[in-house]
Amino acid sequence: MSSDDGHPLRHWGDLYRNVAVNSMPIFAPRSEVTSTATEPASTPMTFDGLSQLYMADRGGDQKPTTLKETTLCHKVISENLDGLDLRNHTRADLVEFRERLSEGRMPSTVNKLIVKLSAVFTWAVENGHLSKTYDKKLKLTKGVASTRRAFTQHQVSKLMDYANGLPENSWKRWLLSLGIITGGRLKELCQLTTSDVVTTESGLVAIHINEAGEGKSIKNKQSERLVPLTDGAYGFDLAAFLRYVDVARSSGSGSLAQVGYRPSGEWVNQHAIPAALGDAYERGLVFHSLRHSLATLMQARGVAITHAQAIMGHASGTITFDTYGAGVPVETIARLLRELFNGVCI
Repeated sequence: MSSDDGHPLRHWGDLYRNVAVNSMPIFAPRSEVTSTATEPASTPMTFDGLSQLYMADRGGDQKPTTLKETTLCHKVISENLDGLDLRNHTRADLVEFRERLSEGRMPSTVNKLIVKLSAVFTWAVENGHLSKTYDKKLKLTKGVASTRRAFTQHQVSKLMDYANGLPENSWKRWLLSLGIITGGRLKELCQLTTSDVVTTESGLVAIHINEAGEGKSIKNKQSERLVPLTDGAYGFDLAAFLRYVDVARSSGSGSLAQVGYRPSGEWVNQHAIPAALGDAYERGLVFHSLRHSLATLMQARGVAITHAQAIMGHASGTITFDTYGAGVPVETIARLLRELFNGVCI
């Protein structure tokens, strides 16, 4: 794992390393945000000006890492719009803007910047700063496939064999095992507590991915979910895992992890995965690849998108608490996972 792996902009590439942000913006209370709708039409409405208004209104709702990312992205967008008066912009202006962004950037990065642009544009129209925008269907459609790798099912089985060879009292065993059968993000699993391992009234054992507790955070509100643990999947030993949890509870330690997020990532990416796969190991196969492997398996087996999103924590309205009403019932998810892993269970 490189020194940049923990950086909030690590997925945006080296293009942002030299973008200077001297200080974070100071946000005024929403009541103090001044509308520019009554300003003379001769006053240019640049993206920089819109960004300041947008961040004053919405910046306070963003987490520090998201806030930093948004600030840097807005800086890049502003530089490439080059003082364009957005009150009078055209579709051609935005197509030229997209072409400038595309110079030296991956298509996926260009699209992420366009998403940031569209968020500001939508807010600007809703709040009377702009009357019309031309950013619809502006994103690139070619060359945007994810570059992240997925493990084959055979490789996933080898990873579980490796995990099962580790001591039952080792967090490393369960970090790798849980990643395989839940598709959980590394940070989500590393911050699990003993209280996050729950048993439902129907007897299902699941992990509750949430940010309730000091220092815990999740990617977004849609990431909160309850993911059932499938006994036997690739050889996963649920009884042994529960014994590990019981020992952690009896020791008074609230955390399941024995090592932190960064050391966990270094171990699994630099040691465990290469060791488990041996000659079959290839660069680009990392812990996050387990999410792609599970997503690929669900797609191949025809799993409904709403159910897949509920497992992965991708979409709103899919938190897997049946008590939430609008979510996918956890029993449904448990049954789906049992069927999904049927044939790969040992």
